Amino acid sequence: MKKAEMVVRILLGLMMVVFGLNKFLHFLPMPPSNEDVATVFGSLMMMGIFPIAGVIEVIGGALLLANKQTGIALFFLAPVAFCAFLFHLMLDPGGIGGAAFFLIATAFLMYLKKDKFMGLMD
Repeated sequence: MKKAEMVVRILLGLMMVVFGLNKFLHFLPMPPSNEDVATVFGSLMMMGIFPIAGVIEVIGGALLLANKQTGIALFFLAPVAFCAFLFHLMLDPGGIGGAAFFLIATAFLMYLKKDKFMGLMD
């Protein structure tokens, strides 16, 4: 299970760093979207949510890659993963694969580190 944890942690960390940096540097082209997606993205940009999500993704991904403070990284990445999954489920089903991996990988790593999160359940 340690090898699976390491592979998932590294893949998720790389994914977060790349997509987080893309929110600032725009090196990955955005696929054409429907009107609802454009409206939501415009609203998120106007509210300043994209830079916040980008910072969370870059820092969380870097922590996962460095294998340091992974519990804190997962704690902050989990809501971003859930929102990304819901966004794609409701508005952009064609892009749900990456969001599903993000959510499942985050949940998997959180499950393996469940002892770090049990204090939150009291």
